[in-house]
Amino acid sequence: MIRKNNVSLKDVAAAAGVSTSLVSFVLNGKQQQYRVNKDVAEKVKRIAKELNYKPNGLAKSLRDGSSKTIGVIVSDISNQFFADIARHIESATEEKGYMALFASSDENAQTMEKQVERMLAKEVDGLILVPCNGSRNTIECLSERNVPFVLLDRYIPDLKSNYVTLDNVKAGYDATMHLIQQGYSQIAMVGYKGELVNIAGREEGYRQAMRDAGREDFISIHNVPMEDTARYCRKEVRSIVEGGADALLCATNAITIQCLRHIKDSDIRIPDDLALVGFDGGSVFDFFYAPLTYFEQPLETMARKSVDVLVEMLESGQGMMQQIEVAGKLIVRESSARKKQNK
Repeated sequence: MIRKNNVSLKDVAAAAGVSTSLVSFVLNGKQQQYRVNKDVAEKVKRIAKELNYKPNGLAKSLRDGSSKTIGVIVSDISNQFFADIARHIESATEEKGYMALFASSDENAQTMEKQVERMLAKEVDGLILVPCNGSRNTIECLSERNVPFVLLDRYIPDLKSNYVTLDNVKAGYDATMHLIQQGYSQIAMVGYKGELVNIAGREEGYRQAMRDAGREDFISIHNVPMEDTARYCRKEVRSIVEGGADALLCATNAITIQCLRHIKDSDIRIPDDLALVGFDGGSVFDFFYAPLTYFEQPLETMARKSVDVLVEMLESGQGMMQQIEVAGKLIVRESSARKKQNK
C-alpha cells in the first residue's frame, strides 16, 4: 500500500523558520535565481531530508506543465545490453523524481519514428534515444521542434545534439592490441553493415591497432546485416577460419553469441584454433568452455549521465551542449589466452 506523506512545504518552512515560497525556491533548484543565502538553502535541504519531505508530483506537474516523465527508446529491450541500460535509466530517473517509459525500435527507422510520436503524444518531458540506421530525419525533426533529447550509445555524425557514448575507437584499439600482445597477428573482425557510428568507431580502432602492429596486410572486416545476423555470422566465421585468421574480434554481444553458436557446432577450438574477444559480457558467456574475454562498457555510468544531461536541460530550460565519451575496460579471460608458440 502506498503510504501518504503528511509532511508539507509549510512543515519544512516552519522547522527552518523561513517562508514556504523560499522553501519552494530551494527545493526546486532556484535558490541562485532568487538569491537565497547559501547557508539558508543548505539548512532548508537538511531539514527537508530530516523530515523526509516528498514533493507532490501531481501538484507540481499541474503548476509547471511538466509530466515528470521521460521517454526512452532503445533498439531491442530483449537484448541484455539494452535491458541493463534500461534498468539503470529507471533507477536514475526515479532518483531525480521522474518516471521512465520504455519502447523498442527493433533497429527499424520507421518503428522508431512511430515510437517517438507515441511518446510525444503521452506528453513526455524529454527523450533518451538509441538511434538506429536511417533515423537521422527523426532526430532532426526533434531538434527543429525543440524537443529535449539525449542520444545514448550512438549518435548521428554531423548532427548537433547531446549524446553519451563509449569511446569506441579506443575500445576497438585496446581489444585488438590485447590480441596482438597475446601473440596473435592475423586478427579478423565482425561488425554490422550500415551507418552505426559505434561500430564504425570500433572498426577504426581495430584498423589503427593493426597498422601500428605492422599487420595492415591482414586487415579483415566482415560486416553482416542486422536482420539476418545468425545466418551471416555462420558464413563469415567459416570464411574467417579458412582465410587463416588466428583471432576474432566481435563488435557486439549479439554478434558474439551468433559466432559462438557456429563455433560450438564446428571443430573450432577456442583459443587453440581461434582466439576470441567480444563486446559486453553476459551470463551466457560464462558457460562456454573457454570463458569469454570482452570489452566491458560502463552501462550504469552511460545511463546515469544520459539522465543527468536530460534532466539538466529540462530543469534549466536550456543546458550546455554535452557530448560525452566514456571509457570502458577489457575483461581478460580464457578465450584470448596467449598463443602457443608451436601452433
